[in-house]
Amino acid sequence: MFRQNYGCSHLIVGRDHAGVGDYYGPFDAQNIFNEIPTGALVLRPLCMDWTFYCYECGTMASMKTCPHDSKAVIDENGAYKGGARLLLSGTMLRKLMSEGKPVPSEFSKPEVIAILKEYYDSLEEKVEVKLNKFATGEAKE
Repeated sequence: MFRQNYGCSHLIVGRDHAGVGDYYGPFDAQNIFNEIPTGALVLRPLCMDWTFYCYECGTMASMKTCPHDSKAVIDENGAYKGGARLLLSGTMLRKLMSEGKPVPSEFSKPEVIAILKEYYDSLEEKVEVKLNKFATGEAKE
């Protein structure tokens, strides 16, 4: 592992870390670490579950830390309407930005959204982003 060779002691492996549409499952990049014999790596994988902003908890959370089940509802203006879990997906962010739609404030810091908005607004040819089942949270593994 090149990160280990550069001195890293831990590697955060997220959901859909491989990120190639529906080709890989959302946790395939984590599962490969189960095939490596214990002690074969100095680097320790930190496998992260689905993460989201929970309106009822008032903070970022994961499936392991949040007791709320309902999916958050956001209107076409990016305003919160109800529910708890706002899934945070890079694919979803790219889709909202490419379509010029507002991004919920819980998704990212305003200064980051401003930079991304400037970039997407500057594109002469708009990018079509298709959501796969993992980006929406519809698929479970």
